[in-house]
Amino acid sequence: MFDDRFFDDWLDTQAQKVMEQVASGQSISPDQMMILMLKAQTNHFAHLDVDLRGEMKALREDMDRRFEQVEKRFEQMQLETVKRFEQVDKRFDQLTSRMDHFMIWSFATTLTVGGIVIAAIKFL
Repeated sequence: MFDDRFFDDWLDTQAQKVMEQVASGQSISPDQMMILMLKAQTNHFAHLDVDLRGEMKALREDMDRRFEQVEKRFEQMQLETVKRFEQVDKRFDQLTSRMDHFMIWSFATTLTVGGIVIAAIKFL
């Protein structure tokens, strides 16, 4: 397996040597220039990694916040739905009660009219 720390240490050492040559005014070879380019790329990748991790963390926090808002909306909708069902249940109970009273009234009226009809037939 390739050890990143070993590579980073080697690249830092080599880049430092090349930079010392540049600072002293000496020319550098294409291989040494490649070392500097590789060091620049690894630095760039490291900064991109930090930026990407920061953006991912911000996105995750935003997503968590949005999920919390959605959960609150669902809870609110659930409460509203429960209230509506309770209202419908009360209306149903009222309707059932009214139907019971109407059935009692209808039965009583039928008995009364029936009694009147039977009495009228007996007396005629």
